[in-house]
Amino acid sequence: MARRSSPDSAQRSAAVQRLLDSADASLSLLASLGDAPMHSARHVPDTLTALPAPASFEPSSTRPPTTTSGPPADALSLAYPVVRPSALSSDLLHVKGVFPDASTEYVDVDARYTTIGDLKHALCARRGSATDLGLSARDARVMFGGQLVEDAWLVVDCGVRWEGAISIVRAAAVDKDKDRQSALNSYSSYGNSSHGTTRRSDPKLSISSIASVYRQEQPQSLSMAMSDATDLVMTELATFDRSLAIDNVPSTQGVSLLSARVRPEEASFAVMAADFYDNVAQVQNSDLYCAKLLRGYITVLQNRLEKLEAALADSRKTASTVTRERLQKDMTELRDERNTWRLLFELRQVCSTRKQKVDEENVLMVLGAEKEDLRFEMLEDDAMCLLEKQSETFMVQMAVKAWLESMALEKTITISEKRGTAGSRTLTVMRKQGFAGGKVQLDPDAVLRDGDNHVLPDDMEDEAELLKAVWLYVRAGRMVDATDLCIRLGQSWRAASLSGGNLVGVSEPNERDDLPLERRGNPMRALWKSMCWRLSEQAANGKLTQSKSLLAKKYEELTYAALSGNIQVITGSPLCESWEDHCWAYLQGITERQVDEILFKLLQVKAQSSRLVVGNDGRHLRHFTNLLDKTKYLKRYEPDLDALFDELRGSQSEVVRTQANQPHRQIQAKLVTGKFQYIVSSVLGSLLLHPGDDSYNWDLQLTTTVRSDEFSSIFLRFAVHFIMLAGYTGEHFDERTGHMILKLYIRYLVQHRQLQFVPVYASRLPTAGLIEVYVQMLSTVDDRLERELCIKQVAEHAGMDILSTVLQAVVERLCEEYRSVAQKQQGKQGQLVSFDVATTDVDRRRIRAIEFLCFFPEHRAEALVRTNLLTRQFLFEGKFAALKELVEESLPEDSIGVIDGARAAQSLRTGDEIEQAMREFLCWRAYIQASAQFDLWRSCVSRPAVETLSLYSEEEDYLAELIFHVSRSTAATLEVLRFENGWLVGCSSDATEDAAIRKRCLPPLVFNLHFIQLESAKTIMRLVRYPQNAKVELARPLLEKSIEVADVVADEHYGVYNTLDQDKCRDLLHGFRESAISLTFIESIATSPDLIKNKCGGLLYEG
Repeated sequence: MARRSSPDSAQRSAAVQRLLDSADASLSLLASLGDAPMHSARHVPDTLTALPAPASFEPSSTRPPTTTSGPPADALSLAYPVVRPSALSSDLLHVKGVFPDASTEYVDVDARYTTIGDLKHALCARRGSATDLGLSARDARVMFGGQLVEDAWLVVDCGVRWEGAISIVRAAAVDKDKDRQSALNSYSSYGNSSHGTTRRSDPKLSISSIASVYRQEQPQSLSMAMSDATDLVMTELATFDRSLAIDNVPSTQGVSLLSARVRPEEASFAVMAADFYDNVAQVQNSDLYCAKLLRGYITVLQNRLEKLEAALADSRKTASTVTRERLQKDMTELRDERNTWRLLFELRQVCSTRKQKVDEENVLMVLGAEKEDLRFEMLEDDAMCLLEKQSETFMVQMAVKAWLESMALEKTITISEKRGTAGSRTLTVMRKQGFAGGKVQLDPDAVLRDGDNHVLPDDMEDEAELLKAVWLYVRAGRMVDATDLCIRLGQSWRAASLSGGNLVGVSEPNERDDLPLERRGNPMRALWKSMCWRLSEQAANGKLTQSKSLLAKKYEELTYAALSGNIQVITGSPLCESWEDHCWAYLQGITERQVDEILFKLLQVKAQSSRLVVGNDGRHLRHFTNLLDKTKYLKRYEPDLDALFDELRGSQSEVVRTQANQPHRQIQAKLVTGKFQYIVSSVLGSLLLHPGDDSYNWDLQLTTTVRSDEFSSIFLRFAVHFIMLAGYTGEHFDERTGHMILKLYIRYLVQHRQLQFVPVYASRLPTAGLIEVYVQMLSTVDDRLERELCIKQVAEHAGMDILSTVLQAVVERLCEEYRSVAQKQQGKQGQLVSFDVATTDVDRRRIRAIEFLCFFPEHRAEALVRTNLLTRQFLFEGKFAALKELVEESLPEDSIGVIDGARAAQSLRTGDEIEQAMREFLCWRAYIQASAQFDLWRSCVSRPAVETLSLYSEEEDYLAELIFHVSRSTAATLEVLRFENGWLVGCSSDATEDAAIRKRCLPPLVFNLHFIQLESAKTIMRLVRYPQNAKVELARPLLEKSIEVADVVADEHYGVYNTLDQDKCRDLLHGFRESAISLTFIESIATSPDLIKNKCGGLLYEG
């Protein structure tokens, strides 16, 4: 196609610039066409830059002005006024359309206003493709450059200068090869998972291996920094073809038609999960890919939380209380879920590190390396590394503690602006005004020693604020920030008191600097911890009276209790009443005790060799011993943290006890020890499934209420994705319970019309389950486009074999269900009735159910079989109108040709069954055609009496039309009565039913055939102005043919006489008698002029 240049060149450059701007905005839309290769979208700007545009060009968003003139009467009015037949117009785009038969048509369009749909309708109308090619505009698609273009697009959005013609193709044909290939590829990757096994590229990382930490001795290993692991992840995933990042989620244009309401995180999770399971089999390190999936989950939830927080902040004054409560509830659930995924990610990192350590340990053992142990030359840093290498439990506990600290980081820590570094306000006031009470001391311990009466309230408020911030930093694991804050606010002494827990080590100097090693850490760490313990228990002795002083004292006690491992102070404080705070306190104490233990052992090793080392004296060792004795009750938690979490569930604090029994807290507690069986069966199963219901079925219960309806979709979605990931990584749990929970989420998706996501989750079910789920899902879909999208997605995820079984079951179930409803409405089940029963909405649904089998050529034979079966049902129900609609409209016109051309691809029927189905369908189509032609003939005969025709020319025209309908109707009826080997003979295994149908359908056709000839002859003879001889010549052969009907009936080859009972034979003989009398009368007219003159009123003139 080529754009004809505009004569107005002055405005051309501006129009070109607007065109380029519009094209740039269109490129993102072009890229969203998933079937198109990326280079085709990038090629568009190159073609646009060389294009001269008309002066009247406007951006693609512009709409045509309203016109007062009516649309033209021809077929091209569909696109008026922007599409016109081909004409040499200077400002229109000359479009060439190529049809499947290689024929071409041309139209001129205004690219600014014309949509692809308008263009398609115009080209199809000019070609007459509906009648000539059997390709209506509704079933056609437009293809350009190897990609399909959506009907809603404007022509200008697709590029104005197209190098080549567009193609008009059939919608089903253009997608067949592509969908078949994608279905086969998808089936090969999903087929195994459907049967309960997963093909793995390498041994998967089992999170439940954490549980073995508490049951057996762990091998030695080497530590690995978290940053290194992250770098490895990014390096590995850089080679993947697809990414789980949300920014790269493909567009769901078209698929969005399926969804009525989608939560953003639900769509993101489904897309990421689908992408993960599509690509994980192709990666070399699936553990890294699992880690990326978890990071994707966390990122989605974090982004959603930030948006909800912003929405809540904006709605504080405008939104209702109910809305704010709903937002807060959603935020709480999303935050709990995000924290659970974070914990799972941290634990997987521990497992990944452990696996790499084991591999390195094996290498060292092969090289003959000895088992590493504490040695004299080791520093405290070295002992800490040895603890991490030898104790997997310690690493797990540290990971959980880091996870708990990450949650505390979310709390914003702010310091009042009025606080500065100028010093104490109390000291400033005393210097200016003095103090009436005598000598006053303002050292750090003065408040506890002398009370707070002499301290200004503002100073105590600042102190409380500072100590609160310090505690929050300590709780979040940010010791550096805590000490920096103290130094910045003039309390360097407090910063020093917080920094005594650093382990002794050395810092390597820069290689270019000739400097000695620099030592760091506190060699008197045990003494420092003992002092912190004392400070955490130091009583005020009633000397503090100000509320802020008391609050500051409590925060100070919490801080030093955390540093020393004095757990009782933290768990007994009213300032720490959350489940996370108590868990962190215990893990802080447990990990600190293990560090103290190995440092104590190191000192013992050093003491055996020398007494000259700092801290090797007896007093320092006694400090270690006292600390270990004070915390020895924590040792029982080290081998099994389940005991800790069980105690928290029975905590004296009502808040902790309530939170510990919440679903996500229970999951998090059991996740730490790898109890997946407990999580799935005792937590998720007991919450979402009916208690005591052990049934294992695939009924979605779409019309009833289930237990999972009491929980939010957020928790249900989490449960499903948790089970899917746990199943893939090889965790051990009750698969039946997992399948039932998956079924509940699929039920939610179906109920909320999020059907585009169902295949993602159904593909994780056993074959029987996914088939039944797909059947129930598709049974709820009524819209044709929605059906097509759903079916293509099922084919993509499950494969053509599964899809064939599903569609067969869907049509069978719907037809049977609607048939039962129709029979109840009719109230005459199984009874033969007349042919005038009206078509109901249920009947039309029965017809449209066969539509499921018309999207893929592989199912067309089954569609034919189902059409034949439904035709028989309509016949016995007396619904001829529905029968006619079924045969004429239910199947595409090319069905017989498609089946005959791809008979080997028909997956649901054998060759003999296909032959029978094709024969029966042709029988029914011939029968409907005969009935339709008879109706046309009758409408011609039933017009006003021929005597009313006043002119010879009118009679001549009427006679030509009558003879035409007589010929067509006679031929159509004879096609049925003389159908090859007998109409409907041998079309099914039930010969009795076939005979009953023949007896019901053929006799009326016999009488119709006789009546057509006889009544047409009578009508001809009633003409007034037509020559008598001519009338006789026309009526005679008709009457002769009416008598020849007896030959058709008596022919044994077709067996029509078997369908006539005695009464019908008698009626037919009466008809032949009438024909004979009429024929005799006509012959007498030809030989008796007197009779002609008198125009005797014989039988021919009877109505």
